[in-house]
Amino acid sequence: METTVAPTQEFKSILGNRDTAMTQLASVSSCCRDVSSLPFQELQPGATKLVPIDSSSPAYNFNEGKSYFAAFRLPVNSGNLRITVDGLIDKSLFNPTVMMLDSKFNVTRKLGSDVFKYEPARMLEGDRMEAVFTVDRSYVGNPNNESYMVIYTDSATLDKTTTILSPSKLMTKSLGVVDYGEKDPVIPHSPWGVVSVSMEDLSGVKTDSNYYKPVYQDVIDANTPVVNPEPNKLVVPLATGVGSKPVAPMLAETEAFYQSQIEKAVNAGDIDKAMQLVSEAERAGSSKAKTVFVDAVKRSQK
Repeated sequence: METTVAPTQEFKSILGNRDTAMTQLASVSSCCRDVSSLPFQELQPGATKLVPIDSSSPAYNFNEGKSYFAAFRLPVNSGNLRITVDGLIDKSLFNPTVMMLDSKFNVTRKLGSDVFKYEPARMLEGDRMEAVFTVDRSYVGNPNNESYMVIYTDSATLDKTTTILSPSKLMTKSLGVVDYGEKDPVIPHSPWGVVSVSMEDLSGVKTDSNYYKPVYQDVIDANTPVVNPEPNKLVVPLATGVGSKPVAPMLAETEAFYQSQIEKAVNAGDIDKAMQLVSEAERAGSSKAKTVFVDAVKRSQK
């Protein structure tokens, strides 16, 4: 299943039922006698895979406690692999731990809070806990190779929370506008959730570390916030034109159009698009775009 805009909308019943998830986890039985008998599914390089984890998923008694999980068999004949695992955030979060196994089901490493980091919503991706790591097929210290991956959650973290950035703070960071003071949402951890998994075959490209994040180069256009030469500050590009002639007030019909588009983007969970529309509307003379955005965000959180 390929990632879509606001994929959490499809899994509201999973991400919004933490109490039910906690109750069912307490009574569910372990599926298997050991890790070698876990139900592994094939994972191949390609499109992002969304994996719901709920009462229909198997559970197992890991060293960190009982957890629902998803287990994958990695491709055998491949180059080095770059794997991205995201725990999607909505009303709750399945906070991932990744356990890697070699071909004989020996644990080679575990990736937890030392690797998974909070990534705020951006473009088509929502808030998430993300880890990006590699499987090095040539690593001499791993003669049996990493062949399996299991994603579960540490039961000790189920009573913890993750604080994410509010939509207004995201707007502040992206557009350099005033922060409206909206409180950052505090998200409880849950035994249920949705994980996003993607894998790329690096075909022998050498990396210096078994843990790394790729560097992306953003394409900047006239409607995209650009980085200020001063560190950690963002500025919004000025509208092109001759001189500094004030922008005429926006027509009521145009104002109404931007208002509907901003509200539509917020309702779809595409906050980045909504913020870009606010910036564009203000450059065109809107005096209401920010207020419309904030009001739409508040309504969406009720």
